[in-house]
Amino acid sequence: MLTRILSRAVPEVRVESATLTRAPTGHYWIRVEPDHGKYWRRFGRKYPHHKLVACARFVGEWDSVYYNCPEFCSKEALIDWLVDTLGLTQGERKLLRLSLL
Repeated sequence: MLTRILSRAVPEVRVESATLTRAPTGHYWIRVEPDHGKYWRRFGRKYPHHKLVACARFVGEWDSVYYNCPEFCSKEALIDWLVDTLGLTQGERKLLRLSLL
């Protein structure tokens, strides 16, 4: 589900897989293959408001944007940020959460 959503969000970049990842620091981020950096650079250009959404809604949970890839202190905050940034429906939000359990 995550791979499909990210593919649809930035269709000009090939997405073979998207994985919710937990760093050793405890922060959560989404690893996109085959070209993680290219994907997140294009995402940032296509959704320039993504940092504003993170700052406005997730103060205290949003950690940073490392190479344009957002990191959050919880996977729930990361998923909520993605849903808000992409303007996904409530149904898509629920399916995404279920797929990541």
